[in-house]
Amino acid sequence: MAPLDETSIAVSPDAPSAEAPTRVGGLFLTLFGLMNFGLYLTVMMPALFSLPFKVQQLAPDDKAVTLGLVSAIGAIVSIVSGPVAGVLSDHTRSRWGRRRPWLLGGILVVLAGSVGVALAPSVPLLIGAWCIVCIGGAGSAAAIVPVVAERVPEAQRGTVGAIVGVATQLAGVLGYTIGGMLTGNLVLLFALPVLVLGVFALIYSLVFPDSTAPLEHTTVRQTFRLLIFNPRRHPDFSLVWLGKFLMQTALAFLTTYQLYFLADRLGFTAEEAGQKLALVGGIGILVTMGFAVGSGLLSDKLRRRKVFIFTASALTATGLALMAFTDGFGLFFAAVMFVLGAAGMFGATDVAMASDLVPEKDQAGRWMSIYNLSATLPGAIAPLIGSGLLLLGDVTGGNYTALFLTGAVIAIGTGIVTSFVRGVR
Repeated sequence: MAPLDETSIAVSPDAPSAEAPTRVGGLFLTLFGLMNFGLYLTVMMPALFSLPFKVQQLAPDDKAVTLGLVSAIGAIVSIVSGPVAGVLSDHTRSRWGRRRPWLLGGILVVLAGSVGVALAPSVPLLIGAWCIVCIGGAGSAAAIVPVVAERVPEAQRGTVGAIVGVATQLAGVLGYTIGGMLTGNLVLLFALPVLVLGVFALIYSLVFPDSTAPLEHTTVRQTFRLLIFNPRRHPDFSLVWLGKFLMQTALAFLTTYQLYFLADRLGFTAEEAGQKLALVGGIGILVTMGFAVGSGLLSDKLRRRKVFIFTASALTATGLALMAFTDGFGLFFAAVMFVLGAAGMFGATDVAMASDLVPEKDQAGRWMSIYNLSATLPGAIAPLIGSGLLLLGDVTGGNYTALFLTGAVIAIGTGIVTSFVRGVR
């Protein structure tokens, strides 16, 4: 990597080339990991605790269906705004660079929307504020997601993926812990993770120069056209996309409804459930870190990605199958350990595999935003399917057995799809 000017925020002519990234150092790995921690804290904390907690306050009698509706609408907004932000960020030309305006501007939008969610007195206003959060999050993600493909050489992508995987799981664990402590202050409950992201993103932006956009400009019509690609021309990228979509759908069944699961089947209050989840997550992060770091480093050393995806698929299916028949906290703990280990392994290698298979490196923002749809689209589909599965049969508190067994079957599909990828081993 070319020498970095650590004091200037202006765009540097020495910004790294997406065509030939050079080896990144410890400072980059640290700051990029912290920024991803902040990003995923803004995603995981609402998904796992604060949004279900708020929905339960506004609609206690229909919480599962209402949460599914809110999550689905927000995900649809992300699906539309995410790729658009990615393509536009590819072509943004400003004195601040092409990614930086979307990163910092998106954070401000997320903060405004988060305060609106916290103060919303009704479900319709909650949905409106949540849509603002999703739009801002799309802008920030459009600046962060392409970094691996643009800056990190192939030999280090598994390592970076491991760091991102650990950051993701740490964000989830702290989301539970912080959430359980801030139930008395909803504004701080929703705003704190955004402020954390803002601090880390600002530090990263001050230290590392941004890349410049290509000279050609794009119209709105061209922007939407760039969001469409022919899966037959890029079969490997398409299969990786589908594999992640299936995995995220399976995981979404657990992450969306686990707070309600602990209340409905195991009898915990929301506050008690938050404390239990923090305990499980605190121990589970050791499992996640071990799986994420170990698989990330091994995938780089062995130059193999697929075997780790196969293993993660099997572990996720096992954990969800156990969850389907859980009748006590001990079995719940064991099931979550399987899922967290799988999530760490999958997160460490899946991003690396997708980055390896990006068809056009100079349009990494476009392709990685399309790839990111595989994570946001399940947010629209899984809550709707999940709420329907919970209503199957006459089961008090919801049919969680049907929910989690369906998730286990979907997780197995990830391994099957990945077996057809040919561009990586």
